[in-house]
Amino acid sequence: MKSRRGLALAGLAWALALGGCGSARAPAVPAAAHVPPRGGPGSVSRAAIERYLGEVEPIRDGVNQLLEGADPILGAFREQRIPPAEAVRRMGRLERRFAVYTAEIGAVDPPSARLQALNTPYAHTYVLENAYLNALVAGLARDRFIHLPHTQSAQRHTIVAWREELTALARAARAPLPADLRHAGRGEIAPSPDGS
Repeated sequence: MKSRRGLALAGLAWALALGGCGSARAPAVPAAAHVPPRGGPGSVSRAAIERYLGEVEPIRDGVNQLLEGADPILGAFREQRIPPAEAVRRMGRLERRFAVYTAEIGAVDPPSARLQALNTPYAHTYVLENAYLNALVAGLARDRFIHLPHTQSAQRHTIVAWREELTALARAARAPLPADLRHAGRGEIAPSPDGS
């Protein structure tokens, strides 16, 4: 059995290979067609869904909390309450913490092929978000944001497809879902430097 650190490192390697975290250009989101259709063969057991959620939820919750910290940093930067170097330092720290979550979601090993097919495009949204955050840090350093990737709507589409399919699978298996899952894909995906 692999250690959690080994899995995180493997996931980071996966994320870097797919996304090139240092690049301002983000790769495309895998097509939603890769999400298996509802119903039919490939039903997933309640135990499999609970195990999958047990791995994913701490990551998803951590990301939600982490990204809530981006707007105060960007607001302080916009209003010149902190100098650009401080904004770069704070957002750089946030981006590095997000990169850990990107590695962790890449290391998730769903217990069924159907959940694996569902998780792969979902995990890729983390790669895209990390590339965005990396470009945002670079933009803060230059006070120019023309190179920010425009993947928010594709990420949202993928996250909503993930949420809907997971909800359908859980309903069929009578597995409980976290109450906040219904909000996945509905809020801000990419923190904006201009507050929009």
